[in-house]
Amino acid sequence: MRFINRITQGIREFSSQGLSSSEIAFGIAIGIFIAFVPMIGVHTIMAIGAAYLLRLNPAVVFLGTQISNPISFPFQIFVSAQAGSLLLRGSLLEIQFSKDIGVIVSYYLVPLLVGSLILGIITSLLSFILIKRFFRLRRASG
Repeated sequence: MRFINRITQGIREFSSQGLSSSEIAFGIAIGIFIAFVPMIGVHTIMAIGAAYLLRLNPAVVFLGTQISNPISFPFQIFVSAQAGSLLLRGSLLEIQFSKDIGVIVSYYLVPLLVGSLILGIITSLLSFILIKRFFRLRRASG
């Protein structure tokens, strides 16, 4: 719960800096999409690059990437791989051991990439909608 309070406080601070609710919601949504990229260590660089290309506040985009952290990343990878496997094969992944890199890539990497893309899009859209609603409710209440 403390983590949610920190994120909510961060969003409030950005709105007090003159950013519109759409800029904040879009920036966080882009950050969340980036967070689903299944590579450790590149999220910050990608967030800064995306913020520059899309003319967004880098801190807002970076805030969105923080859903991917050492605690959530293994779960995120697992769910992405399973979702990709369900979409591509119609079944969940089973653990297979192989020394053949082609088998590993086709069996694990492709479903992971597909699942990450799909889950990244879904969570980004949901976050955009929820953050816009948060601002609407905040404006209506005072």
